[in-house]
Amino acid sequence: MMTLNHGFSGYIVGQVVLPLVRLRAPVAPAALSAAFFLGAMAPDLDIVTLGLAGRAAYFGDAWYGHRGASHSVLGTLLLGLAVAAVLLAWRAARQGGRLGFAWLSGCAWAGGLLHILGDLVTPRRPMPVLWPLSERFGALSHIGWFSPYLLWLFIVTITLGWAARWLLPRLTGPRWASAAVWALYALASYRWVQYMLVSRYESAEQWEAYQAALLPQAMIVPLSAAVRSAWSWLTS
Repeated sequence: MMTLNHGFSGYIVGQVVLPLVRLRAPVAPAALSAAFFLGAMAPDLDIVTLGLAGRAAYFGDAWYGHRGASHSVLGTLLLGLAVAAVLLAWRAARQGGRLGFAWLSGCAWAGGLLHILGDLVTPRRPMPVLWPLSERFGALSHIGWFSPYLLWLFIVTITLGWAARWLLPRLTGPRWASAAVWALYALASYRWVQYMLVSRYESAEQWEAYQAALLPQAMIVPLSAAVRSAWSWLTS
Protein backbone atom coordinates (compact mmCIF):
# COMPACT_ATOMS: atom_id res chain seq x y z
CA MET A 1 0.00 0.00 0.00
CA MET A 2 2.94 2.31 0.58
CA THR A 3 3.95 1.64 -3.02
CA LEU A 4 0.43 2.51 -4.15
CA ASN A 5 0.66 5.74 -2.15
CA HIS A 6 3.76 6.59 -4.15
CA GLY A 7 2.00 5.85 -7.43
CA PHE A 8 -0.94 8.04 -6.50
CA SER A 9 1.34 10.90 -5.44
CA GLY A 10 3.08 10.69 -8.81
CA TYR A 11 -0.24 10.68 -10.64
CA ILE A 12 -1.65 13.65 -8.70
CA VAL A 13 1.45 15.83 -9.02
CA GLY A 14 1.60 14.77 -12.67
CA GLN A 15 -1.90 16.17 -13.21
CA VAL A 16 -0.70 19.52 -11.86
CA VAL A 17 2.17 19.82 -14.34
CA LEU A 18 0.40 18.04 -17.20
CA PRO A 19 -1.03 21.24 -18.77
CA LEU A 20 2.54 22.50 -19.26
CA VAL A 21 3.88 19.13 -20.41
CA ARG A 22 1.10 18.79 -22.99
CA LEU A 23 2.21 21.99 -24.70
CA ARG A 24 5.34 20.25 -25.96
CA ALA A 25 4.98 16.51 -25.47
CA PRO A 26 3.75 14.71 -28.63
CA VAL A 27 2.19 11.97 -26.50
CA ALA A 28 -1.40 11.38 -25.37
CA PRO A 29 -2.15 12.79 -21.88
CA ALA A 30 -3.27 9.36 -20.67
CA ALA A 31 0.15 7.91 -21.49
CA LEU A 32 1.93 10.78 -19.74
CA SER A 33 -0.26 10.27 -16.65
CA ALA A 34 0.54 6.56 -16.70
CA ALA A 35 4.25 7.39 -16.88
CA PHE A 36 4.04 9.57 -13.75
CA PHE A 37 2.08 6.85 -11.92
CA LEU A 38 4.26 3.88 -12.88
CA GLY A 39 7.49 5.83 -12.51
CA ALA A 40 6.53 6.75 -8.95
CA MET A 41 5.97 3.10 -8.05
CA ALA A 42 8.97 1.70 -9.94
CA PRO A 43 11.65 2.17 -7.22
CA ASP A 44 9.90 -0.44 -5.08
CA LEU A 45 10.54 -3.03 -7.78
CA ASP A 46 13.51 -3.83 -5.58
CA ILE A 47 11.05 -6.30 -4.01
CA VAL A 48 12.34 -8.77 -6.63
CA THR A 49 15.47 -9.07 -4.48
CA LEU A 50 13.30 -10.60 -1.78
CA GLY A 51 12.14 -13.33 -4.14
CA LEU A 52 15.49 -13.95 -5.79
CA ALA A 53 17.93 -13.64 -2.89
CA GLY A 54 15.88 -13.74 0.29
CA ARG A 55 15.17 -11.41 3.19
CA ALA A 56 18.80 -10.96 4.27
CA ALA A 57 19.70 -9.54 0.85
CA TYR A 58 16.50 -7.49 0.62
CA PHE A 59 17.17 -5.77 3.94
CA GLY A 60 20.93 -5.63 3.39
CA ASP A 61 23.05 -2.67 2.36
CA ALA A 62 23.98 -3.90 -1.13
CA TRP A 63 22.96 -1.82 -4.12
CA TYR A 64 20.22 -4.30 -4.98
CA GLY A 65 18.66 -4.25 -1.48
CA HIS A 66 15.57 -2.38 -0.41
CA ARG A 67 16.03 1.36 -0.80
CA GLY A 68 19.28 0.74 -2.61
CA ALA A 69 20.18 1.84 -6.13
CA SER A 70 16.53 1.91 -7.19
CA HIS A 71 16.00 4.79 -4.76
CA SER A 72 18.66 7.03 -6.29
CA VAL A 73 18.66 9.76 -8.92
CA LEU A 74 20.46 7.52 -11.40
CA GLY A 75 18.39 4.48 -10.50
CA THR A 76 15.09 6.28 -11.02
CA LEU A 77 16.37 7.54 -14.38
CA LEU A 78 17.10 3.99 -15.52
CA LEU A 79 13.74 2.85 -14.21
CA GLY A 80 12.08 5.75 -16.02
CA LEU A 81 13.59 4.54 -19.30
CA ALA A 82 12.30 1.04 -18.58
CA VAL A 83 8.80 2.34 -17.79
CA ALA A 84 8.75 4.32 -21.05
CA ALA A 85 9.82 1.22 -22.97
CA VAL A 86 7.01 -0.80 -21.40
CA LEU A 87 4.46 1.92 -22.14
CA LEU A 88 5.36 1.82 -25.83
CA ALA A 89 3.37 -1.42 -25.99
CA TRP A 90 0.28 0.78 -25.43
CA ARG A 91 -1.04 2.53 -28.54
CA ALA A 92 -1.65 5.82 -26.69
CA ALA A 93 2.10 5.97 -25.96
CA ARG A 94 3.27 5.33 -29.53
CA GLN A 95 3.39 8.94 -30.63
CA GLY A 96 6.20 11.31 -31.36
CA GLY A 97 8.90 8.72 -32.02
CA ARG A 98 12.09 9.30 -30.06
CA LEU A 99 10.84 12.62 -28.75
CA GLY A 100 7.72 10.94 -27.39
CA PHE A 101 9.84 8.27 -25.73
CA ALA A 102 11.98 11.00 -24.16
CA TRP A 103 8.91 12.72 -22.71
CA LEU A 104 7.55 9.47 -21.32
CA SER A 105 10.94 8.72 -19.77
CA GLY A 106 11.11 12.19 -18.26
CA CYS A 107 7.64 11.92 -16.71
CA ALA A 108 8.44 8.48 -15.30
CA TRP A 109 11.74 9.78 -13.92
CA ALA A 110 9.91 12.70 -12.28
CA GLY A 111 7.59 10.17 -10.66
CA GLY A 112 10.61 8.25 -9.36
CA LEU A 113 12.10 11.41 -7.88
CA LEU A 114 8.79 12.07 -6.13
CA HIS A 115 9.08 8.57 -4.67
CA ILE A 116 12.48 9.45 -3.22
CA LEU A 117 11.07 12.69 -1.82
CA GLY A 118 8.28 10.79 -0.11
CA ASP A 119 10.69 8.26 1.38
CA LEU A 120 13.12 10.83 2.76
CA VAL A 121 10.81 11.64 5.66
CA THR A 122 10.04 8.05 6.63
CA PRO A 123 11.96 6.17 9.34
CA ARG A 124 14.62 3.47 9.38
CA ARG A 125 16.41 3.11 6.03
CA PRO A 126 18.29 6.09 4.55
CA MET A 127 18.84 5.93 0.79
CA PRO A 128 21.92 6.23 -1.45
CA VAL A 129 20.30 9.10 -3.35
CA LEU A 130 23.53 9.90 -5.21
CA TRP A 131 24.39 6.26 -6.00
CA PRO A 132 26.95 4.98 -6.98
CA LEU A 133 28.28 7.27 -4.26
CA SER A 134 27.82 5.53 -0.92
CA GLU A 135 26.54 8.42 1.19
CA ARG A 136 22.96 7.89 2.35
CA PHE A 137 20.21 10.38 3.08
CA GLY A 138 16.81 10.31 4.76
CA ALA A 139 15.32 8.33 7.66
CA LEU A 140 14.15 11.65 9.08
CA SER A 141 11.30 9.88 10.93
CA HIS A 142 8.86 12.71 10.29
CA ILE A 143 5.97 10.38 9.44
CA GLY A 144 5.18 6.70 9.57
CA TRP A 145 6.30 4.70 6.55
CA PHE A 146 2.63 4.11 5.73
CA SER A 147 -0.12 6.72 6.09
CA PRO A 148 -3.81 5.78 5.82
CA TYR A 149 -4.59 9.49 5.65
CA LEU A 150 -2.51 10.00 2.52
CA LEU A 151 -3.98 6.92 0.85
CA TRP A 152 -7.52 8.19 1.46
CA LEU A 153 -6.53 11.70 0.36
CA PHE A 154 -5.22 10.34 -2.94
CA ILE A 155 -8.14 7.97 -3.57
CA VAL A 156 -10.76 10.64 -2.88
CA THR A 157 -8.92 13.23 -4.97
CA ILE A 158 -8.53 10.94 -7.97
CA THR A 159 -12.15 9.77 -7.74
CA LEU A 160 -13.42 13.36 -7.56
CA GLY A 161 -11.06 14.38 -10.35
CA TRP A 162 -12.31 11.69 -12.71
CA ALA A 163 -15.94 12.42 -11.83
CA ALA A 164 -15.46 16.16 -12.30
CA ARG A 165 -13.69 15.64 -15.62
CA TRP A 166 -16.75 13.75 -16.85
CA LEU A 167 -19.52 15.84 -15.25
CA LEU A 168 -18.36 19.46 -15.15
CA PRO A 169 -17.95 20.02 -18.92
CA ARG A 170 -21.67 19.33 -19.22
CA LEU A 171 -22.44 21.97 -16.59
CA THR A 172 -19.81 24.69 -16.92
CA GLY A 173 -18.04 24.15 -20.23
CA PRO A 174 -14.61 22.58 -20.83
CA ARG A 175 -12.47 25.57 -19.82
CA TRP A 176 -13.94 26.00 -16.35
CA ALA A 177 -14.06 22.25 -15.88
CA SER A 178 -10.35 21.91 -16.64
CA ALA A 179 -9.53 24.73 -14.23
CA ALA A 180 -11.58 23.15 -11.44
CA VAL A 181 -9.98 19.72 -11.91
CA TRP A 182 -6.51 21.26 -11.99
CA ALA A 183 -7.25 23.19 -8.76
CA LEU A 184 -8.39 19.96 -7.08
CA TYR A 185 -5.15 18.17 -7.92
CA ALA A 186 -3.05 21.22 -7.01
CA LEU A 187 -4.73 21.40 -3.59
CA ALA A 188 -4.11 17.69 -2.97
CA SER A 189 -0.46 18.07 -4.02
CA TYR A 190 -0.04 20.98 -1.63
CA ARG A 191 -1.62 18.98 1.18
CA TRP A 192 0.70 16.03 0.45
CA VAL A 193 3.80 18.24 0.74
CA GLN A 194 2.45 20.02 3.81
CA TYR A 195 1.66 16.72 5.51
CA MET A 196 5.23 15.49 5.01
CA LEU A 197 6.69 18.75 6.30
CA VAL A 198 4.57 19.24 9.41
CA SER A 199 3.83 15.68 10.56
CA ARG A 200 5.97 14.45 13.44
CA TYR A 201 5.94 11.46 15.74
CA GLU A 202 8.23 9.91 18.34
CA SER A 203 6.42 6.64 18.90
CA ALA A 204 3.91 4.30 17.30
CA GLU A 205 1.30 5.52 19.79
CA GLN A 206 1.78 9.13 18.68
CA TRP A 207 1.54 8.08 15.04
CA GLU A 208 -1.73 6.21 15.68
CA ALA A 209 -3.16 9.18 17.58
CA TYR A 210 -2.21 11.51 14.75
CA GLN A 211 -3.96 9.32 12.18
CA ALA A 212 -7.01 9.00 14.44
CA ALA A 213 -7.26 12.78 14.64
CA LEU A 214 -7.50 12.93 10.85
CA LEU A 215 -9.66 9.91 10.01
CA PRO A 216 -12.41 7.72 11.54
CA GLN A 217 -11.16 4.41 12.90
CA ALA A 218 -13.14 2.53 10.25
CA MET A 219 -10.91 4.12 7.61
CA ILE A 220 -7.70 3.32 9.50
CA VAL A 221 -8.01 -0.11 11.10
CA PRO A 222 -8.38 -2.31 7.96
CA LEU A 223 -5.49 -0.59 6.18
CA SER A 224 -3.23 -0.69 9.23
CA ALA A 225 -3.99 -4.39 9.76
CA ALA A 226 -3.16 -5.18 6.15
CA VAL A 227 0.13 -3.29 6.36
CA ARG A 228 1.09 -5.02 9.62
CA SER A 229 0.41 -8.41 8.03
CA ALA A 230 2.53 -7.52 5.01
CA TRP A 231 5.35 -6.24 7.21
CA SER A 232 5.23 -9.37 9.35
CA TRP A 233 5.51 -11.50 6.21
CA LEU A 234 8.44 -9.46 4.94
CA THR A 235 10.39 -9.57 8.16
CA SER A 236 9.59 -13.04 9.53
